[in-house]
Amino acid sequence: MQTDNNEPRTKKPKRRISKARRIAEDIIIVCLACILVYSGWKVYSISHEYRVNKEIYDNIADIALPEGYDGEVDFDSLREVNPDIVGWIYYEGTKINYPIVQGDDNDYYLRIAFDNTWVISGTLFVDAITEAPFEQFNTIVYGHHMKDGSMFGDLKNLKDESYCKEHPQFELITPDQKYHLKISAFLNQPADSKIYTTNFHSKSSKKEYIDLIKSLAMYTTDEKMTTDSKLVILSTCAYEYQNARYMVIGKLVPWE
Repeated sequence: MQTDNNEPRTKKPKRRISKARRIAEDIIIVCLACILVYSGWKVYSISHEYRVNKEIYDNIADIALPEGYDGEVDFDSLREVNPDIVGWIYYEGTKINYPIVQGDDNDYYLRIAFDNTWVISGTLFVDAITEAPFEQFNTIVYGHHMKDGSMFGDLKNLKDESYCKEHPQFELITPDQKYHLKISAFLNQPADSKIYTTNFHSKSSKKEYIDLIKSLAMYTTDEKMTTDSKLVILSTCAYEYQNARYMVIGKLVPWE
């Protein structure tokens, strides 16, 4: 049966998109564009903050260590920048190469750099209530866990005991003494842990504190802690659970 080519064909009716649907699609497109712009701005902002942090502390290192780290720290020049300076810490093979301060509280240096400018990374700082930083039985030093490994971000490496065996000590320099900070234990504890205690005065309380460290540690090393030790607790955020903290317990040993 042949079809008459001259017979008019019926056109399929075009689907009409409702005005409400067009508006909804436009809103979705605008929202996606806004998300894309915000995400781009956020990435740029974070990258910029990390660059600022690096520039500030590179400049501070140039002031304190003009020849690079060799155990000699220019504390006189550092005091001119910030009189709160109490020490310098260095950990070979990591980004840890920073001044340590002690402020009037434990809030100020969370977002203030050593040169007193605002920066997301803040400054490494000793617990404000510490009576004699690095001279008493234990001293707690706080620092942010930055994602690029800066500040105390590289402490996470010490979760691996084999890494600790390969990198068993920090260097800690104060205006009065040079120390090896030999690692004794690594802990992962909540922010309200009893490890966050300082200013011990009795021998029995010091012994109880050492026993507590040993009982809570993920691992300990051959560096034995005694009631005569000068301990330093390096603390930073961990992310295994809410309000988790990594703590590296070290023992100060003077350079010979």
